[in-house]
Amino acid sequence: MLRFIIAIYILLLPTFLAHAQVIPNLLSTDAYRPYLTENQKREEFISVIRKGTPKTSEELYKYKIINTINPLNVPGVDPANAFTDYSKSPVVEATPVIPFSASNNSAPSKYQNQMAMVEADMAAYQARKERAMQIIDEAISTSFIPKIKYNLGLHNGAAVERFEEAYSQLHSMLMDQQEIDFTKAVFLVESAYDKSLNWKEFSEMFNTSKMTIERLIEQDGLDPTDNMAKVMSIFKYMADTTEVYFSELEKPVITKPMLYDYEDFAGKKDATKIFVSKLLRTGTGQCMSLPMLYYMLAQSLGAKDVHIALAPEHSFIMFKDKVGNWNNIELTGRVFTTDDFQWQSGFVKANQVKSGIYLKPLTEKETIAYLLSTLTLTYIKSFGQDERSFEMAMTAKDYFPNSLTANLIIAGYYKDLFNNVLRQYSTYNLTQQALDNDKDAQLINSLRNGAVDYIFKDLGYAKIPDWHYEAWLSGVKEAAKVQQHLVKRRQLEQQIKR
Repeated sequence: MLRFIIAIYILLLPTFLAHAQVIPNLLSTDAYRPYLTENQKREEFISVIRKGTPKTSEELYKYKIINTINPLNVPGVDPANAFTDYSKSPVVEATPVIPFSASNNSAPSKYQNQMAMVEADMAAYQARKERAMQIIDEAISTSFIPKIKYNLGLHNGAAVERFEEAYSQLHSMLMDQQEIDFTKAVFLVESAYDKSLNWKEFSEMFNTSKMTIERLIEQDGLDPTDNMAKVMSIFKYMADTTEVYFSELEKPVITKPMLYDYEDFAGKKDATKIFVSKLLRTGTGQCMSLPMLYYMLAQSLGAKDVHIALAPEHSFIMFKDKVGNWNNIELTGRVFTTDDFQWQSGFVKANQVKSGIYLKPLTEKETIAYLLSTLTLTYIKSFGQDERSFEMAMTAKDYFPNSLTANLIIAGYYKDLFNNVLRQYSTYNLTQQALDNDKDAQLINSLRNGAVDYIFKDLGYAKIPDWHYEAWLSGVKEAAKVQQHLVKRRQLEQQIKR
């Protein structure tokens, strides 16, 4: 009955949590070793029994009983000479033996008595053998107590080492053991997943963008120390067509606007779609890579009061102008907006803003934790959930407690862990009572329920249907929004010190 209940639970879980689906569906799909089928996962537990226990009673009998009845093991007997070799004896004509019963009806002969004794011995031997096999079978059934595995293990190998190195360095930045460097941090995250990416290529692409903005500030006659000049020049570089003269090249360089890539914008098929390196290589990105590149350039140029901010399945730039007002840059549509724009989308709720998951400028360490959660997502996409993904998500949460992504990863880990415990109970055919009495299993179930409740009740998370989000992206370019942008941009440009 327990096996049936567990099977139904695993099958229906995606239905129960369908509204909570996130990339990569951490709450509704089994992320434990996604490269294995369900049967292969169960076979792993069965193989543990096979390694430690002979397969059959016959095998056990062979190893445990045979030495006690093998005449060659009797002390003093030479196995090489234990039997007479009759092949070397002279041939003797055999005399037929007439059975006693056929010749007369008198008392049994010595021969008959010996045969009866042999038959009795053989019967006794067979009985002892069967009893021995029965005892061994009973011992297996009563003494084998399956050891339930209460963790998801660790992956290893060269590919894993890249993630370990990236995690180690991001963690060092969070612990102030090394200086925070966002260009390095983004490279670590992306090169862990994309092994084709190297530091030389990445740094050269980024430095070219930075140098172009510096020349743009100089060419436009702006004060290179003015904060608004930096903020607006970065936007101009990313949003407009510019022509910048490089004396070392003795010619102008024309840059094109960085555009939104609507194809696989969430990186479900190709995780590199969300990478800054992909944006630098192609000039097209999405709502993670575009704001992140802007933020990296702002940090590199020394711009102040510029931050990453989050909205439902979205990120954007928040910055403070000279009069102290917060402004937003929506790089998906290359426009300046206010918070009203996010509220009007219908995705943002008051309890979500109050909990701190949306419309809040992230600190530097929260931004590193945000990158760490991205590293964890690409790790899970590569290998599935394990103890390392859990550790990385817990570290991200330590420095960004209200990180929706980190909390979703943690809830997904507990879900996969509890499912794996249920899988073992089903494989070993254990009882419901045994599961109810398993304190470790019930603790994991409690942690899973608590993590899910925290996401929905405390953080206020709600899933946005893909079609709704895509419609919102298209609406970014509506004429009213563009007009609002033009007015806002004109006001901000007037604050630039020339």
